[in-house]
Amino acid sequence: MKYLTLCIAIIFSSCSSQKISKTLSSADFKTAEQPYFESWTGGAPGSGSGVTLYFPGSILEGHSLQAVYFQGMENAGPSLTSTDKQMLVTRFQLVTTPDERNLDPKNEYGNQAPPLEDFPFKLLENQAVIAFDLDGGTKYVKLVHITQRETIAYPSAPPQGNNK
Repeated sequence: MKYLTLCIAIIFSSCSSQKISKTLSSADFKTAEQPYFESWTGGAPGSGSGVTLYFPGSILEGHSLQAVYFQGMENAGPSLTSTDKQMLVTRFQLVTTPDERNLDPKNEYGNQAPPLEDFPFKLLENQAVIAFDLDGGTKYVKLVHITQRETIAYPSAPPQGNNK
């Protein structure tokens, strides 16, 4: 019985590790193609904040992108732009909760609990997973050691209209 349990445990652990087919580090790319991310914040009230991830287009190997997983967020329909035909860009908008959170339980009355999402990968802050179509299936490539660049603060827009 012990052996049967051990065999089942090995099978389940090997199946979950086979989900990611390749792991790449920043060192695996030329300097111009090394993946990086930048945090950004909007200057106008309500404009939000987020993270922009840049990664080499060569990862996709000519196939169509399905999703990008990064810092606990999933971009299932990423809008990609090519900055110099080597790097692809995807943006993640950070979701803010309208309720104020407080350590005192009395002040939490009326607030809804934040939603618990089942994230498919355990990733560190500097890791991402790129999912794309491959021969009718999905291929997952994990990027590690993604460097963080300086945060971009977008100023609020100048006043519009006739200012005399």
